[in-house]
Amino acid sequence: MKKLEVKSMVGEIADVDSEKKRVKAVWARTGNVDRDNDIIVEGAFTKTIAENGPNGKNEIWSLVDHYTSFKYALGKPESLYVDGDKLVAITPIVDTELGEDMLKLYMAGVINQHSIGFSTIRSDFRDQEQKVRLIKEVKLYEGSAVLWGANPETPTLDIMKSFTFDKIEKSGTLLERLEKLPTLMKALSTGNFTDNTFYLLERHIKQIQEEVESTYAAAQKAAPTPQRNEILDALKQFNSQF
Repeated sequence: MKKLEVKSMVGEIADVDSEKKRVKAVWARTGNVDRDNDIIVEGAFTKTIAENGPNGKNEIWSLVDHYTSFKYALGKPESLYVDGDKLVAITPIVDTELGEDMLKLYMAGVINQHSIGFSTIRSDFRDQEQKVRLIKEVKLYEGSAVLWGANPETPTLDIMKSFTFDKIEKSGTLLERLEKLPTLMKALSTGNFTDNTFYLLERHIKQIQEEVESTYAAAQKAAPTPQRNEILDALKQFNSQF
């Protein structure tokens, strides 16, 4: 059995039609080295879209946070295609409480990130020394809406990415979360969601706070440098928002 993998990214939301309850989103990109040292190459989605997409067996789902349960299903894409380096999905959102909440989150700008669940069919290494894997063919199972993903092409505070100790080196995802924090806080205070979605937003904001505190503590222990001081100042500023 092929191993199930996920790839997350910050992807643009091409269109949200609240009346027709359809979301057009970029699920994935090809051609760039991600944080797993993988490159999904052009053509990797061709066969799986033809065989399992809307015009094939129609077995590819739109989910929330990769939960393989009907409770977290948003529907199935009515259109799934590659446009340049983008894997684009157009999904009619199911008429459930979850579906209504997700449309509101899309409209509020809280969700602009997606992640795909797939298994690798064919791959090899472009660079054995650096272990850069070329993913040449995948079997796509689903695309998930997530509150945040991870995309190395997204520019965020580069001073933090330049550090070598673990907490700072892993903070790329934290930085993306921090950039989304004002939108999350606004949605929490002004949104009209179900209790479950309010709980989810509160939980994610709490996780951000814990990560800020942990990263701040790690930065304090690092050797004093101008960059380290910039990191501490930046985290102190973000922490004041809680």
